[in-house]
Formats: sequence, structure tokens, C-alpha cells
Amino acid sequence: MKWLALLLLPAAMVAIEVQPWFGDVYEFHFLQSYAYSWFNSVQHSRPHYHHFFQSNLFYSGLEFSPSPVWDVDGDIQFADTTAVSFNFRSIAAQVRYLWLDDIIGDSISLATGGSARFTATSSLKDVSCPSHGNMDFELNFSLGKEFDAADTWRFRAWMFGALGHANRGSPWVRAIASIEMNRDDVHKWAVYASGINGYGRHTHINVDHFFGYARVREKAIDLGIRYGHGAGVWGTLRVDYVRRVLAKSAPQNVNTFIVSWLLPFSI
Repeated sequence: MKWLALLLLPAAMVAIEVQPWFGDVYEFHFLQSYAYSWFNSVQHSRPHYHHFFQSNLFYSGLEFSPSPVWDVDGDIQFADTTAVSFNFRSIAAQVRYLWLDDIIGDSISLATGGSARFTATSSLKDVSCPSHGNMDFELNFSLGKEFDAADTWRFRAWMFGALGHANRGSPWVRAIASIEMNRDDVHKWAVYASGINGYGRHTHINVDHFFGYARVREKAIDLGIRYGHGAGVWGTLRVDYVRRVLAKSAPQNVNTFIVSWLLPFSI
């Protein structure tokens, strides 16, 4: 079934949809995730930050395709971190259009879209929060290719790119690339990389007076692996591990474990 295209959406951890495949028309996809992260330092911080920092992120997302070529989705996040007690973090909405679909015979799948995210002011003071300003806007694209075996896909590869700007500061670009494998729609594996490059003029982070990454020249690359187990109509349970391998003007050597559950349903 086509909703299986959503069973391995990557990380960038927990975020709105990024893959170039949409779900079945009039079907919802409900995602619940919990992510635990920790790190011990922030690269280019002033004063130097070398303390244990942990983050608990709770995520709820809902996606809906009103037609074969249109897709809308949104999410809401709550966080409890060393810097900020449990509180609302952010809420986002996205609209995307599918130009090409390799599932119905095109050579590749290609989708473009736009998103907006509102982040609470209290969360912008948290160096572990990736938001740039109170309002983050992005234009994005994604493209990919599936390789089928019998009545389902066996392997696929795809990439995502976005150009963003907040209500203040400088723009950024980010990207995700993923290779995935599927066995009988039950066992699913993925390896992926995600990165971001900000164009702010500040090369140092003032940890004591931090207020988002809008003016920070941040750079980060994360590598992740995932295993998902499909349970038919009960959805898919997934486990991720993500490790930050490069950081400039950002938290470094970040470790993240993610547990998530994706449930497709119709009303």
C-alpha cells in the first residue's frame, strides 16, 4: 500500500514530512515520537559550555492527502530540557505538491512545498532547540526513486533540501539524504544523513543570552540509523539512533535516541 512510503521518514529527527511520496487519498497518518538527546559541550560557546545537557522531546504529527498530488501536514512539540522545564516548544504546518510519482510510472518522484513553524519565546533561549526565530519559514523540495520487488518496494533512495528564513536574522539551507530497505513490509531499515548551514554573522554562541540560531553561522551534520517493525493495520514501531559528527557554533557530539509509532487510519 502507498502509505508505506511514510514508514521511514527521517529525522532530522522528528519533523514535518520530507519524503517525495504521499499517502493514500483521504487517509490520515498519525505519528507519535519521543526523543532523548544529550551532549556535553557547545562548539564556539561563550562562556565555554562543558556541562551535561539533556533534552526530552515529545512530538505529535498528523498528515493528510486530499488528492493524489496535494499533501498537508502539521506537528506540535513539547520539550523538557536542562535549560527549560516541560513546556510547549513549537507548532508547524506544511503544504506540498507532487510533480512526479515513480509509483505510477514516472522515472523519479519529485515534490515541492512550503512550511511555517512558530516557536515559543522560552524555547528560543534553549541552545538545544534548532529553531531560528519565533517564525521559521522554508521552501523545500524532495526527490527519490523506489526499486520494487513483487508487490512492494525493496530498496529506495531519496533526498530533501530546503531554504529557510526566520522573522529575523539570516537565511539557512538544510538537507537530508537517505537509503532504505524493506522486507515484506514488516522489517524496515534506513541509514541517513542530515545537515544544516546557517548564514548568520555570529560565529560564537552566547549560552547565557541565547535567543535562537537566526543570527548564528551554525553548521551541523548528523548521521542516523533506523529499524522499523510493521504490524499491519496497527501501524509501525520505529527506533532511531542519531549521532552528530560535525558541529560549528552548535552543540557537538550530540547523541539522540528516538522511539516513534506511525498509525494510518481513515474516517
